[in-house]
Amino acid sequence: MKAVWGVAYKVACGVCLVWLAVVLGVAVHYGWRALVADTFVIPSDSMSPTLLPGDKVRVDKTVFGARLYTSLDFTDGRMESIRTRGHRGLRYNDIVVFNYPVNDKGRIGFKMNYVYVKRVVALPGDTISFVHSRPVNSHYEGVLGLPEAQRRLEETPDSLIPWYAMRNILVETAVLGYTIKDIPPVYVPRRGDILRMDDWRKVEIYRRVIEWETGRALAWDGACGQCLSDGRPLPYYRFRKNYYFVCGDMAYGSKDSRYWGFVPEEYIVGVVDRVVESHHPLTGRERRERRGLNLTDNE
Repeated sequence: MKAVWGVAYKVACGVCLVWLAVVLGVAVHYGWRALVADTFVIPSDSMSPTLLPGDKVRVDKTVFGARLYTSLDFTDGRMESIRTRGHRGLRYNDIVVFNYPVNDKGRIGFKMNYVYVKRVVALPGDTISFVHSRPVNSHYEGVLGLPEAQRRLEETPDSLIPWYAMRNILVETAVLGYTIKDIPPVYVPRRGDILRMDDWRKVEIYRRVIEWETGRALAWDGACGQCLSDGRPLPYYRFRKNYYFVCGDMAYGSKDSRYWGFVPEEYIVGVVDRVVESHHPLTGRERRERRGLNLTDNE
């Protein structure tokens, strides 16, 4: 009888150790993905030629800090989270993965696992404009994006660009009168900064941001020449959050901030640092020359 109990005890201990190893393995796997790094497969050519469809990229979450959800209730586009301490802020030309900020109602709203990848061209507090298809930043004199792609866009006749891609700028309509090639200076909101709401264009450009932060409807009273928040005058607005302006490297064919505006800081997932592996999306052929491709500036 003792021998039987001894065997049973050893079997039970073995089973427990196996389950413990499984649980620890799962915890390490998902803990690594949540706190350190994750991978995403590039679905489109909006970042071409830097990133190609079929590239699997590594997203470093330690650079800017990893998001930890404090609630799993994403009803109506809500997202509550805290961010771990990163070892630096975002920089110009960082390639970032983020949750696409515009929901099905045309407002800022969180959508789980609906992510984009683009290049940062403006940080909170910057003013960004596009002159002859080239991004010009008030605080950065270096090159943003790929000049060759921007040159090709500039040389493309307007008649060959679909009207909605040419003129539906910042707010996904043609109301502002801007074009994809020439966008006047636009301020990128920074937490604590105050903006004077003295122009109907500001209402259009910052409507999503202000309505998301306040939960109140924004409007422009043309008769009185003033901005209204739920019907009450709003002469100034102090921003509560930080935002970023991002663009795809394919200047002609990228759906990015030029069309839908700003990315809330909370929606940033992480910084892309390398291509892990790459397979052609149609043939499945491995593109070995892209494996391990470094996408950081090594600063």
